[in-house]
Amino acid sequence: MKQSTAPDLFAPGLFRDTGFYEVFAWYRAHDPVSWQQPPGEPEGFWSVTKYHDVVSVHRDSTRMSSAKGMRLGSAERAVEAVADKMLIVSDPPAHTRMKRALIQPFSNDALVRAERHVEQVVADVVATALREPEPDLLAHIARIPSDVICAVMGIPRSDWRWIGEKTTDAFESPSEIRRVTAHSEIFKYFYDMVGGNRGAAANDFISGLTARTAGEPELTAEELVFNFSGILAGGNETTRYTLAALTLQLTEHPDQWHRLRAGHADPAVATEEGLRWSVPGMHVMRTATEAVQVGGVEIAPGQRIVTWIGSANRDTEVFDDPDTFDVGRSGNRHLSFGAGRHMCLGSRLARLEITAYLRTLRRMVRTMTLEGVPHYNGSNFTWGLDRLPVVLHA
Repeated sequence: MKQSTAPDLFAPGLFRDTGFYEVFAWYRAHDPVSWQQPPGEPEGFWSVTKYHDVVSVHRDSTRMSSAKGMRLGSAERAVEAVADKMLIVSDPPAHTRMKRALIQPFSNDALVRAERHVEQVVADVVATALREPEPDLLAHIARIPSDVICAVMGIPRSDWRWIGEKTTDAFESPSEIRRVTAHSEIFKYFYDMVGGNRGAAANDFISGLTARTAGEPELTAEELVFNFSGILAGGNETTRYTLAALTLQLTEHPDQWHRLRAGHADPAVATEEGLRWSVPGMHVMRTATEAVQVGGVEIAPGQRIVTWIGSANRDTEVFDDPDTFDVGRSGNRHLSFGAGRHMCLGSRLARLEITAYLRTLRRMVRTMTLEGVPHYNGSNFTWGLDRLPVVLHA
């Protein structure tokens, strides 16, 4: 009965709008840990849709491996090339060693130094959007995470625009050739940076990583390059989607915008709701290394488990009225940054950017108008708006 009535998680265009939330709701109610067999794929996987089951998978780094790939559709050779060399595709002890080094540029002291720059970037972007409206507001707000992460990583300002364009091509281009080419160019760029051809000796980001790993095995050049690419993507794409989703919700729900603008809602609290609502990382995959139970279902060794963050963030067992956007939502335990060992490295930087954006909107913007049809990228992995026809009014 379940097979004949269950909605299709792989229906063409399912993620082109927000209808997939109804699909997730069905699975949470009827088959929260379900076996899925994607069309044309040799392997199936277990699909996990309830909040507490998702958390249990993410926190079990002993029996749930990330080194065999963390997303659906990954090429096996590509995963093997970066396994245990890239933070998001690694398990302890490799993961522990890399994270200990890579977390340093995102320490409290580093974020305090970055805060002033974040405020300046956001204010400049919003002022430009007010002065020079574009048919797609993303043309402006995409600069916020791109410029900030480039600054944090010590990338020369002259390269910021190129880096932003290549990152978007690498993860969003409909052309596989263009995606592969962009990834190769980014890797080459960072190889040159690590090798000193782009002023690595004067780069605090690189020298800091090297200095702080003294007494331990240093990160290899290959590990640095792979992880720089991961940091760039994580700091760029996902934050952009949250900024876009927040802007759209505040435009479509003027009551929520008025609450924020009048000071009846805290921008930091609204940031958490934006993260819950936007779900820039829609799913995460693990592979069972031994027999394990998830939600009462037996998972065999070697089987893949896919956790749907977009479903967990709408679970009625955890969130009151989860399908309502509420800038004042308290106790917001969303999973948009993950859980356990693989909690997002740049989560505090992302929060800093989003909160600064909301404070700046409140200070500089009177109203926002929707002047077209928003468009979603259709991805079931890094999901979000790729067209945002919103105009800001001073």
